[in-house]
Amino acid sequence: NNMLMRTVLLLALSCASASAFSVGMQPSLMRPALGSSLAPQLPSFSARRSVQSAPRMVTGEEFARMLQNKNLEKYYAANKEFISTMTKTDKDFFSRMATGQAPKFLWIGCSDARIPANELVGLLPGELFVHRNVANQVVNTDNSLMAILQFSIEYLGVQNIIVAGHYGCGGVKASMSQNDHHAPLENWVRQIRDVQRIHKAELDKISDPVKKERRLIELNTLEQACNVYKEAVVQRKRCYTQVRDGSPSPRIFAMVVDPASGELSNLNFDPDTAMNGKLRQLYEVYDVEDAKKSYNDVQEPYRVRPSSWRKRRMYNRTPVSLSSKGEDSKLANLFDRLDREVDARKRAAAALDDAMAQLKELKKDLKL
Repeated sequence: NNMLMRTVLLLALSCASASAFSVGMQPSLMRPALGSSLAPQLPSFSARRSVQSAPRMVTGEEFARMLQNKNLEKYYAANKEFISTMTKTDKDFFSRMATGQAPKFLWIGCSDARIPANELVGLLPGELFVHRNVANQVVNTDNSLMAILQFSIEYLGVQNIIVAGHYGCGGVKASMSQNDHHAPLENWVRQIRDVQRIHKAELDKISDPVKKERRLIELNTLEQACNVYKEAVVQRKRCYTQVRDGSPSPRIFAMVVDPASGELSNLNFDPDTAMNGKLRQLYEVYDVEDAKKSYNDVQEPYRVRPSSWRKRRMYNRTPVSLSSKGEDSKLANLFDRLDREVDARKRAAAALDDAMAQLKELKKDLKL
């Protein structure tokens, strides 16, 4: 019951407290010129918008008492105030929200209640796709995050992925203690211990425990950004946009938030330098140079990954056994043509059946 009350309390406060909701800057992304460095740059913000801040309707203690007394009137009043605030300057705000979302950013952050994603970067609802977990981990067995990566890249078309850690992270602190935190928490923080192992030489040189913790938080965030880059769905879209536009997208950022100041700092993550060349080749499953040679239809739009090998495997490295003679692409093209022909015949057959049914009904009406 206590856990349920705390969970409901956090959810309610996120709605009820719209203070600091005047951060409303629209991001404008600057794409690097063709041939320039592909190291990601921070988004620049312009076209400042002002959103009137709604008053805080309840405190945490007040809401706890409201739950105990089963009195949620102030909670609903806070929700009405939030609606009024958003529609005061934009009467169509919620009507527009109901039509769908098209965010340009995916935020992978920590679940810590002090790190509100939208408010930190000045984006309104609908502009930031968000995933949060303990210590902002990117784990390839986390089906929730993997589904979010695929959905945001292939269906929403996000152009930027931000992995955001924060100083004072409880998950990182837990990983630095030699204690069994019990499953599943212990299983989760063990992944951060792996980050310590990878960077042990650097961390051992830091004697100050506070500075060591802060540096581990930064290294953990960089490692998780690197894990984003390793995912095939990310590489595929970056390869496609590199060939088409001259710059890879989605761009990947590693950032860290200081709860003491609210400041967001860029850790300057660059996939090209995050791992040395030999190690990076272990993870790269899409190759830009191969793509340039094998993919000439520059007018074809980006496609969601097919579920069958018979479909065109855009920018996928061709198996060595098939790459020399190019028979694989010819076979794939042949099957594509067959698929299109079968689809066309199915549509024609369906149209004929419909026409015959209409003719039959017409004969009945005319009593022929």
